[in-house]
Amino acid sequence: MAEHKDNKISRKNFLKKSCAGLLTFGLLKESPAVLLNKQKSPKKTSSEYRILGRTKIEVMPVGCGASRTMEPRLIKDAMDNGINFFDTGRAYYRGQNEVMLGKVFKGVRKEVIIQSKLQVRLREKGEKLKSAAVSKKIKNIMQRSLDESLKALQTDYIDIMLIHGANNIDIINNETVMEFFKTAKEKGIIKAHGFSSHTNQIELLKAANKSNFYDVIMVPYNHKGSYIHMLGGSYSEWDQPALEVELKKAHKNNIGLVAMKTCSGGPYAFEGESKPSYKSALRWILNHDFIHTMVPAMGNMEEISEDVQAIVR
Repeated sequence: MAEHKDNKISRKNFLKKSCAGLLTFGLLKESPAVLLNKQKSPKKTSSEYRILGRTKIEVMPVGCGASRTMEPRLIKDAMDNGINFFDTGRAYYRGQNEVMLGKVFKGVRKEVIIQSKLQVRLREKGEKLKSAAVSKKIKNIMQRSLDESLKALQTDYIDIMLIHGANNIDIINNETVMEFFKTAKEKGIIKAHGFSSHTNQIELLKAANKSNFYDVIMVPYNHKGSYIHMLGGSYSEWDQPALEVELKKAHKNNIGLVAMKTCSGGPYAFEGESKPSYKSALRWILNHDFIHTMVPAMGNMEEISEDVQAIVR
């Protein structure tokens, strides 16, 4: 694990070093900031949008992982670049990430797709999850979190609500959890439901494919088949072929699939490219048509521009 940490280079540092090198050798006449300001946003056409599985929700193939920023200007820049899909959650900045987004989206709510997440953390496991007392506890946890998200985001509905970081099959198959999502959809409070997972994702996908209950699933997926967490530095990897088998099954089941940790595998180079880039790393994912969209974390304007350019051929 230590050697993975030693070899880590963040996307932000990669961009800075790349641009600095080009400036040094005279290959760039102007600063990266000036160049980014001159870049045109991709033309917004209906062909650029993808339908997220059975949800009927139209999203850009590259969305915005908003968890790394509390800067309203950055979110506005993402919107100006044609991004309409934004991923957040109750856990980010202790709920303040949703508050920030709510302020930005006020007045333009119908122009954006919001995906948020609630946590269902319980000590109880197995059969205890089915008891009346625990069922009531689960419902209260989910209702409170949903209400808090609605208030923070200043909206009366959330497009996609996920269980945050699911790692237990018993949770995603829990009758109370499923009934809560079903009721919230019937009331129009959420349009789609699902879960995200950082670990045990292959087994969770197998369970989701079997039940075919969830509308959207978000899992780590990149060219390397592993990632280093940008904050904690923890290393995680998965069986890429086994994961892809389940992702393809989920796609056939019309489940919306969202990739995360998309840049955490490092830059990538296609055959014929002289230098690896994060743009190509995203394009590698876009070339797999069972993935509908992705939410790379965007922490600055350079990253927004680079991510959007992955769509442009």
